Amino acid sequence: MGDVWGVGRRLVERLALMGIKSAWDLAQANPKEIRRRFSVTLERTALELRGVPCIEMNDFDEARKRIMTSRSFGKLTDDINEIREAIRQHGQRGAEKLRRQNGLAKAVMVFLKTNPFRQDLHQYSPSLVLELPRPTADSREILHTAGQALERIYRKGYLYQKGGVMLLDLIDADRQQLSLLDTPQSDAERQRSAKLMSAMDALNQRMGRDTVKLGMPSPGAAWHLRCAHRTPRYTTRWEEIFTLHS
Repeated sequence: MGDVWGVGRRLVERLALMGIKSAWDLAQANPKEIRRRFSVTLERTALELRGVPCIEMNDFDEARKRIMTSRSFGKLTDDINEIREAIRQHGQRGAEKLRRQNGLAKAVMVFLKTNPFRQDLHQYSPSLVLELPRPTADSREILHTAGQALERIYRKGYLYQKGGVMLLDLIDADRQQLSLLDTPQSDAERQRSAKLMSAMDALNQRMGRDTVKLGMPSPGAAWHLRCAHRTPRYTTRWEEIFTLHS
């Protein structure tokens, strides 16, 4: 009985008191009684065991409604330049995911967070949503708007622990509603943007992530993730290939 998804040890004991000791017993039980004594979730499980579909599974091919990329910094920092690099990195990652699902974003949200568990530090966790000039998946436009948002929410005197970028109001690129004010020139710019981003994504897929990127991150910046206990990556990094010495 404990092998049934969602049925834990305590629930097994309560079901046993009703004479339900196997998945077969649960499938044959009265669903309404199961719901009354336990929950609607267990009722659905009982119905599923009978072959009645009632638990919706996530559609992994469904396009996301929003895309967020964020990560805690390797160490606390108040350096605006380092934070700007982190936001730029997250913005590019989000734009890549957006293009993979053939989407466009209408707005960008940037957020920062201090460490809420450090009572000895001043706390400040701002966020700001800015509308993009037009629906886009162009990394350049997304990073420009994200940079503007960062400049407006950043405050000196705080040690930041985390930052991130969220792409909002996503739409399907094939269903984009063009403005009546669009001109042939703006349409040509849109096509050039799509070709440039496609070329970048193709190179990064073929040659490895970050082969082509916007802006060079500073080595050893505070926002880089700490990997002190990471095992050597023999199969993916030339510089970490195992060597033998006689």
